[in-house]
Amino acid sequence: MLAEEKIRQILYSEIEDIGKEKIQAKITSNIESSQQYIHKIMNECITKLTYESSDDDITIATLCEILLHFMLTICTLPSERKIRVTNDLTIDVIIPSLQSLKTKPDRSIIIQIIKDKIDLNRILQLEFFQPNQENIWLISAKPLLTTKYTTYCVFPDAGLHNYSNIIIHIENFLKETGDKSFRFIH
Repeated sequence: MLAEEKIRQILYSEIEDIGKEKIQAKITSNIESSQQYIHKIMNECITKLTYESSDDDITIATLCEILLHFMLTICTLPSERKIRVTNDLTIDVIIPSLQSLKTKPDRSIIIQIIKDKIDLNRILQLEFFQPNQENIWLISAKPLLTTKYTTYCVFPDAGLHNYSNIIIHIENFLKETGDKSFRFIH
């Protein structure tokens, strides 16, 4: 597995090649364009990363996590990241906030990046915080063997969500739930 810093360098090099401001301007004016940018960035980075990594699934899942954080930031979507809830469980992303998850779980999403079997074993713990299983979204490189949760994959099978659509789906979820969280306008 490549170090997270190396994956981050490759990702941000690709983002700079496209132009961070260009990506942000396009997505801000049309959230649907996030799909094409995620797809393009993932394809370019995966090509570069597979030459350097022997554990593609963990590397690709790490890439997904870093790119998701970038996209949430430039899209100004409300989120909290890396929330430690127990000694052995950290929630990767909560949409829109931990407070919302505590008070209105039906209006909140937990997004968890699945990198290995240890992460898979922790999924059931998420149900304690988010009883609505549809609002537990999992991201992985390849399809998972679970149908209880909403699953996004970089290489999806039929019937699964493609990772490149996640920002559009988050935006739609927030609209459907009437989220009025403060957002910066660029």
